[in-house]
Amino acid sequence: ERATGIPHSTPADTNGNGVLQQTEFLPDLNKNGFVATGNGDDFDNRSAAEKTNIGIGGNGFADKGSSGAKWTDISLSTSFTGPNFPDPGGPGIPNQPSFVYDFNVLASAVLPTTKLFFNLIFGDYDVVPANVNLTFASAPGRTVVLATQPGAADGLIQATSALLDFNEVFTNDGVGGWNGFLKVDFIAPNEPYTAFDFTELSVTQISSAAVPVPATLPLVVVGLLALAFSARRRSA
Repeated sequence: ERATGIPHSTPADTNGNGVLQQTEFLPDLNKNGFVATGNGDDFDNRSAAEKTNIGIGGNGFADKGSSGAKWTDISLSTSFTGPNFPDPGGPGIPNQPSFVYDFNVLASAVLPTTKLFFNLIFGDYDVVPANVNLTFASAPGRTVVLATQPGAADGLIQATSALLDFNEVFTNDGVGGWNGFLKVDFIAPNEPYTAFDFTELSVTQISSAAVPVPATLPLVVVGLLALAFSARRRSA
């Protein structure tokens, strides 16, 4: 069910297709009309691999140490009391995950004229400020400002995207390939509850319209993509 302030009101899966997607809502697990920390909405659906920070999707690249999967399929909530919570500061403070894309591709796999996009799906952002800081190996960083959900849209799942320059992400490895690097830091010092679907480095900009993802509660997946190699990994 969707959190509306009125228990047992409307479904989170608004179109009834069995998946949660942007423009829809995180579920109100305890059906009290709210999605929030301390309201029975904490969850951990991570796989064993995700708990050990292994969960990179895609193909056509050689991974060199990408990370962030430990933040997937788990509520980033200050009231979370389950084991193996990923935040080193503990569940009692707001959670600010980091995702790292560190990989190599053949020079022939991606052209310097290729457009690249950082894509993000996130849910239940309503406590300002919240930004995403992008750090590159050899270029100035930048900030992506996230939009808060409307006041009547508790638990709203949203999408955002940023166009990246090829030279921000890739450097020549000197042996016939490209080294790719991007570090993503979610900066939300006051946000007590939020969730991500996935972060993605892609050649395709994510649409603001709904894109199906499995409805196993909020899904968060770190992904990699070089050229046309799909990075989006789906949870069972």
